[in-house]
Amino acid sequence: MARTYYIDGYNVIHHSSALRKVIRHDLERARELLIDRVAQLCITMGTETYLVFDGRGRSRADKIPHHRHVDHLHVVYTPLEKTADAWIEREVYKHHDRMAVCVVTNDRGIRDLCRGMGALTMDAENFLTTVRESHRDVDEVVQRKAQVESHFVEDRLSGDSLEALRRLREKL
Repeated sequence: MARTYYIDGYNVIHHSSALRKVIRHDLERARELLIDRVAQLCITMGTETYLVFDGRGRSRADKIPHHRHVDHLHVVYTPLEKTADAWIEREVYKHHDRMAVCVVTNDRGIRDLCRGMGALTMDAENFLTTVRESHRDVDEVVQRKAQVESHFVEDRLSGDSLEALRRLREKL
């Protein structure tokens, strides 16, 4: 399994059936949705993840920095003169263990180049499916844990009822 992901943000947005609909109306919202989904992956899997957006041809106002802090998630806006593909290619080249790297893009050129360097590659829909499945797995674990914990009477009582029982216990 990959320990580091390099994701071509705009490429994933444009190749995702769900996000492609959003980008037609609101680019910022599509970026936020992708960042949220990638953050879920970082939280559930603990993978070091670089979500890279092209700086080329974009104004500085279009590249609003994101201040949310999620461990292992790095949102990168490339300099205006560099594409996300070029940034990702350089990072994969510099990576000490390329077999632990996964590049997420539908761009065949960068996928072939990174695969040639020893990295894994994944297309946008497959990646987003992986994110959804990992989120679903976490939800199932939380639900199972909640069901086990709900065997206690105190978990099923309202706050008022619990307070009344505490007062009664203090009197005894």
